[in-house]
Amino acid sequence: MAGKPLVLGRVVGFRGPHGEVTVKVVSGDAARWAHIGQVVLQTAGRPSVDAPRRVESARAYRDRLVLKLAGIDDANAAEALRGSDVLAIAEDVPRLPQGVYWMDRLVGARVRDAALGDLGLVTDVVDTGGSSVLVVEDGNGIETLVPLVKEFVTKIDETSGLILVAIPEGLRGLNASGGGETA
Repeated sequence: MAGKPLVLGRVVGFRGPHGEVTVKVVSGDAARWAHIGQVVLQTAGRPSVDAPRRVESARAYRDRLVLKLAGIDDANAAEALRGSDVLAIAEDVPRLPQGVYWMDRLVGARVRDAALGDLGLVTDVVDTGGSSVLVVEDGNGIETLVPLVKEFVTKIDETSGLILVAIPEGLRGLNASGGGETA
């Protein structure tokens, strides 16, 4: 989980004649990325990820990050990057306070319940406007939705890619066809 690149935003435009690109930051907090030393670009429609590019300068402006990338030296080259995802390599991803996680890093983690054992892998993290919800899918395609709150999620180990949970009885497979337990 911890070693993969993290999408920090998408190129939405350019600034000036010298090839600076404007990146809309996913988290909305562009200032946390102003230190970034290199990025990887993933162009829409292409499955592969480009080689890392050195960041010559970076500055935050509201929810945007303005980057000057090595080799992008004019407005035409910058404009050609519009729509590309900008990924931070693992070494450049800022550390978050304890108990706060990059949602992209949780996808792919194995989820184990204290009583039920292995629940499967996190396939998505859904922002509900309140607390986020882990979408966990087992080998049979049964989804379990686990609220990402300390009452249910007891430990997240980013290094090993393991999430330990203690979910209430009846929550597993609740949204599967036929439902879970009913009253």
